[in-house]
Amino acid sequence: MKQSVRPLFSAALLFFMIAAPLFSLSPAEEAFQDGLEAFRNSRFSLAERHFQEILKATDDEDLEASAHFWIAKTTMAKHQLEEAERHLEHFLQHYPRHAMAAEARYQQGRLLFLQDHFDEAIQALGRFMDRHPDSPFVANAVYWTGEALFNLGRLDEARRIFQTVLRDHPRSFRVEAARYRIAVIELTFREHELLELLRWSHEEYLRAVDEFQRQESAYRDALASYRRRLQNAADADLQEELLRLNTDIQVLQETLRSRDARIRRLEEQLTTLRSETARPR
Repeated sequence: MKQSVRPLFSAALLFFMIAAPLFSLSPAEEAFQDGLEAFRNSRFSLAERHFQEILKATDDEDLEASAHFWIAKTTMAKHQLEEAERHLEHFLQHYPRHAMAAEARYQQGRLLFLQDHFDEAIQALGRFMDRHPDSPFVANAVYWTGEALFNLGRLDEARRIFQTVLRDHPRSFRVEAARYRIAVIELTFREHELLELLRWSHEEYLRAVDEFQRQESAYRDALASYRRRLQNAADADLQEELLRLNTDIQVLQETLRSRDARIRRLEEQLTTLRSETARPR
């Protein structure tokens, strides 16, 4: 029995010794695996260095394509958007049938969103969904379309898109974010309604104040006019009184002149009588 087992063990050992080189990774493949591991751990700079090593160390077209794709994703994560754009364009131009091409087209739309090119992002994401309707990234594409519309201020359209996420992609991890955005939009609409009501109320208040001020001004004008009329009436009465006084004064003056004349005549008569009395008889 021991003699029969020994040849089998030797054969198995020989097989693994021969097959081991066939299953070993090349330096470029090791760099790719290390890059993926670093990316999963959010060590994006390290991941990018590993993927850059692949471009320098391999002639394998598939590995080179994958390196460009993952460099684009790592630089997007680092917010190096121009670098990400360059690698995505290179990837899609040279490897349009690559297994990651669908996701790359989705990432192009997302990249445009990150660059604040919201209209272009909507178009790119729409093309992606038309071309790859069964992609697992469709729910994300719908969500980012809603975000782009939201940033453009097209809130009605954005709300409909976010509702599409809830209705058509209920298992997507974007559901809670879409629900939150819908709440924000409805709150924004309510705020606009309240502001409009406040503006209308303010305008009504201003109209009421203006009407009050107009009536107050009219009252003041009427009061001033009334006072002028009273003043004019008082002046007329005073003038009439002055006329009466002037007449009385004139009468008194005439009376005084008459009395003065009589006094002078009496004085003359008295003087004459005194003279006659003083003559010797």
